[in-house]
Amino acid sequence: MSITPQGMSILNLYDLYRKNKLIVNRRYQRKLVWTKAEKQGLIDSILLNYPIPLILLGKFNNEGEDMYEIIDGMQRLNAIFGFIENHFSVNNKFFDVTKSPLAYELSKQNIFKSVNKETAKLLNASECLDFLSYSLAVTTYRANSQEEIEDVFNRINSNGKHLSPQEVRQAGVTSGFSGLVRSLASEIRGDVSQEILPLTKMPEISIDAKSISLGYGVIAEDTFWCNQGIINTSNLRDSEDEQILADIILSIALDNPFPASKDKFDSYYGKSDNDKSDEIELAVAKYGIDNLRQDIKTVWSHVISAVKIVAEENDKNFLRKTLNPQGGGNPVKQPFYTLFMAFYELIIKESKEPSDNQKIFEAVYALKSKLKITATTTTKDRISNINLTKGLIQDYFKSSQNLSRSPGSYMMDLENCLRRSKIEAPNYDFKQGLYNLSHDNRYFDENCFEKICQNISAIANLGKGKEGFLLLGVTDKEQDTQRVETLDEIKAPRFGSFGIVGLEREANIQNSSLDDYILCISRKIRNAQLPEWLKTQVNTSLTPINYMNHTVLMIRIKAGNEPAWYKNKLYIRDGHEKQAQEKSGEQISAVYNLFR
Repeated sequence: MSITPQGMSILNLYDLYRKNKLIVNRRYQRKLVWTKAEKQGLIDSILLNYPIPLILLGKFNNEGEDMYEIIDGMQRLNAIFGFIENHFSVNNKFFDVTKSPLAYELSKQNIFKSVNKETAKLLNASECLDFLSYSLAVTTYRANSQEEIEDVFNRINSNGKHLSPQEVRQAGVTSGFSGLVRSLASEIRGDVSQEILPLTKMPEISIDAKSISLGYGVIAEDTFWCNQGIINTSNLRDSEDEQILADIILSIALDNPFPASKDKFDSYYGKSDNDKSDEIELAVAKYGIDNLRQDIKTVWSHVISAVKIVAEENDKNFLRKTLNPQGGGNPVKQPFYTLFMAFYELIIKESKEPSDNQKIFEAVYALKSKLKITATTTTKDRISNINLTKGLIQDYFKSSQNLSRSPGSYMMDLENCLRRSKIEAPNYDFKQGLYNLSHDNRYFDENCFEKICQNISAIANLGKGKEGFLLLGVTDKEQDTQRVETLDEIKAPRFGSFGIVGLEREANIQNSSLDDYILCISRKIRNAQLPEWLKTQVNTSLTPINYMNHTVLMIRIKAGNEPAWYKNKLYIRDGHEKQAQEKSGEQISAVYNLFR
């Protein structure tokens, strides 16, 4: 391993940052978690020309360019770049972006919003230049493998004093078990993303709270965990959601309710002398990691769906107030675990599904008071609690007609698609359906289907290895949602700015079953003038998703080894353009370059 210690100015590092050459690997890096006060303290030290801890980067080559994976120092670098881009002030003064040509140009392009120079207090020119020229202690090394980078990260970070117990467990561990915990937690929180991404994207998938307002993309209070009072916002920022999921995974994979304690968790993460990490790896492999993931997502989706159907609109903390009505603002981690495991027993082990959500929640009202919860969690007590809860709710479940292992798991996938579309617009397209929205004459709109084929082609032209989604039965404008509701006399559930209008209404117009209507769409795709490989791939990926009794058709589109033409024309989706754009001449060459 070649070690190269050097001084690197903030100016040089900012240039690497904005060229997306500073990379974060989410397999072992935690989220951005520093508070504004912690960021301000670091910047104040730099302004006073005090030394700050070393930054460690792993250098690697990507298609002829040097890239730098952040091993240690992600929180510090984010604080430094956030100060340059006016995310916060220090001693009531902001950085003057005009003193950095790069930052000034980016602010003019609205890449970030700078403060008003006329009203805000700014550092003077000398202070700004001193800040940019401040030399950080940076060690870069060219690692021999990804495993070596992971090992270095683990040795440096696993015992960090600012990490919560669960973050200590997850830090540097890249096992199948820890990876499943991390990926499921990410999907449930709504910060799902690529595993490896530039530092510039980390704020979009990091956790914020209304009380601290850091400008990050995931608002803790809006997540199911906090919105329903299972844990509070500080718990979420300390990764206690991941600990609950680890608890659930251990209980299911080991086929016995887990006797949750710090020592027991540590042992299955391989972070204690009693190392049981091999035991859980074998159990996860035996169950099947994909089966385990889908089964947990299935149960989770049924719980979410039940809450959304029964709870009044905007009824926050419904689960907390139901499971522990006398508990004030106290989280309901243990009652939730018990309810989840009872759902798991009925849905996965007994192949049932909820038949009366209202009755289920009436049955578990004040559940916490009925459970045996002690300071020392035992398997015996948990079995008793799960059986009690199962007995309370089992009469309100029915045999499932769906033989799939994961009939309900796609609800979570749909919500994550809607979230990701905000930052990956070219990869997603939404259509309310294929019938026009005329008051007087409803008919199958061939022009709309034409646009769908163009967009299938355009998404397939994003580049080799890329994928995207086309969702039928979803509107992305409130006015369109309201129009569908009026025309088809439905009440569409909302998810953010999206309306889930479903396709049942169009099947009714066609006087056919929903299955026959989806088959009709599949046949039209099969007969379209798209490449055979693309039509086959699209038709085999058609996935109906039931979202609160409205069925959305999810079409997954994966790019092939070459561009996809439609009717002898080449289409792409640029930036945030919602419609496919036809390309010609040199633009066609540019598309082909994406597949080399």
